[in-house]
Amino acid sequence: MGFLKESDEILSVGEFSRRFKNLVKSGIPELWIRGEISNLKTYSSGHTYFTLKDGEASLSAVLFKGYSRAVPFRLEEGMGILAYGEIGVYEARGSYQLTIKAALRDGVGELGKKFEQLKKKLSDEGLFDKSRKRPIPPLPRNIGVITSPSGAAIADFCRILRRRGWCGNVWIFPARVQGAEAAGEIVSQINFAREFKAGGESLELLILMRGGGSLEDLWPFNEELVARAVAGSPIPTISAVGHEIDFTLSDFAADLRAETPSAAAEYISSSRIEAESKLGELSSSLTREFGHRLNFLFEKLNSLSGILRTSSAVSKILNLNMALDEAESRLGTLFARRINSFKEKVYAAQSGVSRINPGAKIELFARRTEWLSKQLWLLGAESALRRGYALLSDSRGNMLSSTSKINPGEKFFARLLDGEILARAERIKAADSEKNSGSSQP
Repeated sequence: MGFLKESDEILSVGEFSRRFKNLVKSGIPELWIRGEISNLKTYSSGHTYFTLKDGEASLSAVLFKGYSRAVPFRLEEGMGILAYGEIGVYEARGSYQLTIKAALRDGVGELGKKFEQLKKKLSDEGLFDKSRKRPIPPLPRNIGVITSPSGAAIADFCRILRRRGWCGNVWIFPARVQGAEAAGEIVSQINFAREFKAGGESLELLILMRGGGSLEDLWPFNEELVARAVAGSPIPTISAVGHEIDFTLSDFAADLRAETPSAAAEYISSSRIEAESKLGELSSSLTREFGHRLNFLFEKLNSLSGILRTSSAVSKILNLNMALDEAESRLGTLFARRINSFKEKVYAAQSGVSRINPGAKIELFARRTEWLSKQLWLLGAESALRRGYALLSDSRGNMLSSTSKINPGEKFFARLLDGEILARAERIKAADSEKNSGSSQP
């Protein structure tokens, strides 16, 4: 066959049906369809099957039991309805049908028509553009909620926030959410929320909220003045009106649509839960990094501890004292060696120069040696202690070299020649000032 090429793809019936199903699902969104019910049949499972038709065509439809609560009236043969749902493909029969998720009597068709007209008008103005949407703050501390304070919606909202550990303030701005005066009250509260201060802080998030209902019940949230007020609010807004299948113009005008008030609470608190999770991960990572860094610093500290010890003023004084003691010892040894050397030279000179009188030179060397010995003794710590001086140190063993190193009332040690005394500083007098211990006694 000339029209069949090797490159042509040959599909099985099943593969074609699956592709067709995916094409319908991705290409046809959920939508409203007007029609008349025929061939109505409800099975024991609770599922209802019927045909929607008009003067031009017919469409198979199914209302599963799980969605029946979204239809607040009994379906009847010949009844005109507005059905909301999605097109599904039944592969086994190669047919398609409308899976209904909500329905209204065709008697409210005028409201539906008004809704679509107003939606198109505001959409054409760009009121619903994504570029106008602002990000919802992830961790808001002050939230304003415009709703009926006695409704179940706000109770469920707060209960979920508490259960999920959300921390913050919920400020309720009471307004009617149904009836002729509701739209005006909602707009008034939106404007009031703009100027509201919570402890000097502005609201970070504003939520419009009410539970489910019919199109007439939800109509205040479809009013043009409400949609414009929501879009013009400087505070990021969430519209949480009705159930999953309910759409209002405030949903399109808000920065975010929540399917239900409970879903809004879960969305807000989920940011906190995610933040806590990320914080936990970050804390673990920082703990590990800190541990590695701390180990490195400990190793570095150990390698530098000798230098640090010798760099302190107290250590320098202690080292100086040890150096003096060591110098005293070395000088003593050095002088002893030199004296012996001098003696040997003198004895050698006496035998070679018996006619020369060496007495004057020997006496000079003897006096010089005696002077050096006295100077060596004076440099030692023991000499200072014998002359009545004391070495002072604080309770931690640090040497006290200045009055700035101790405060009135603190204890210190005084090392004397024959022992150590524990004392307390009653009054400290520096060269140009005096720190008192608080007592008036001198």
